[in-house]
Amino acid sequence: MRRIAAVTVTAVALSVGMGLAAAPAGAAPAKKVTKSWVTHKGKTAAFKSVQAGGKFTRNGKNITVRGYIQDKVRGNGWAPGVQFRYWTGGKWKLSDEIFVSTNGVTPYDSVYKYYDDKPLLKAKGTKLQVRELALKPNNSKKGTRYGAWKKLF
Repeated sequence: MRRIAAVTVTAVALSVGMGLAAAPAGAAPAKKVTKSWVTHKGKTAAFKSVQAGGKFTRNGKNITVRGYIQDKVRGNGWAPGVQFRYWTGGKWKLSDEIFVSTNGVTPYDSVYKYYDDKPLLKAKGTKLQVRELALKPNNSKKGTRYGAWKKLF
């Protein structure tokens, strides 16, 4: 009788233990990560004077990107810009083309390093990439050159 009771207690303890091990744990809280980023250093003439960089913060699926846009050469016919893409809902979504302008429309071609406290991008996603742009300083998208995508995470 004692053996049957001992076997029963052991079997019950094992099944409860296995049940606890198989049950999924609650979702771990999202870990906030902040890292630096910078665009590729371009190899063609249009991209040699263009650079962007800064920091991005990832908190779960929330992404916030802050940074600067820099033009290193005045009057070379190219204005710097940057664009992001992020993975959400099973597809890539593109940000607007971000560039500095004096009138809100025309990209500005001069030597400068522009930083704004407002985020360049706020989005929800699981992947983030960046590319640099070389824009013609006119109102047309014609002639815009796009760099290669660089994986940030």
